[in-house]
Amino acid sequence: MASTIFHHWLDRLRAQPQPRQNRIRAALAALAVLIVFALGVAFGRGVGLPNGLAARARALATHNVELQSQLQSLQQQQKTAATTLDALRAAMTSRDSELQTLKQQQAFYAKLIGIDGDRSGLGVHSIVLTPVAGTAAWNFVATLINTAKNADSARGTLTLSVEGVRSGKLITVAWPELAGSGAKGGVVYAFKFFQQVRGSFMLPKGFLPNRIDITLHPEHGSDVTRKLGWSEAQAGAHGISVTTP
Repeated sequence: MASTIFHHWLDRLRAQPQPRQNRIRAALAALAVLIVFALGVAFGRGVGLPNGLAARARALATHNVELQSQLQSLQQQQKTAATTLDALRAAMTSRDSELQTLKQQQAFYAKLIGIDGDRSGLGVHSIVLTPVAGTAAWNFVATLINTAKNADSARGTLTLSVEGVRSGKLITVAWPELAGSGAKGGVVYAFKFFQQVRGSFMLPKGFLPNRIDITLHPEHGSDVTRKLGWSEAQAGAHGISVTTP
């Protein structure tokens, strides 16, 4: 049927004059081009991307920028976390060192309390004297303690005096003469539980010492004095030398 109709129209076209045939053929060709174009547009809309390639590209670019921003944020967070971790490690190391020092000090203080269990409050645990070779000078290390319960920090100065014999007479050489002009006020101390203070003094020529007095002059309260034999002081009070941590 379709073939018969087609041949019928074809026969009628051939029956037309040649110029008219050419116009009809041109019109049919133009119509065919329009139909093909319309079909192409329809096909593109039917199977193409919903928002077109340009819209899709813009969406992907926007998403990429967001991902880059998130990456930078994560990198910054990681850097901050690493810095915080390093700070915590340093703090822990410092705390460990401080704790170790406190443990050593506690052990040392416990040893002092054990030796001087009958004492209470501010006192002199021991003093060690060391001669300066070739001179009449002596260095000393005095260990001071504070065993009072709920004790406040102890502050003040320490002075020495030495009893002995010179020219057959018993005399006492006071701190200003022993220390000279450089330390007439005494050796300063400040501590909570214990402290070792150091100083030097010079004995007069021809003087033979036999006893040393160590006196603490606290900022508040009465002076505290401990008397030790010279030989005892050379060895350390009680004949014991205690080394701090």
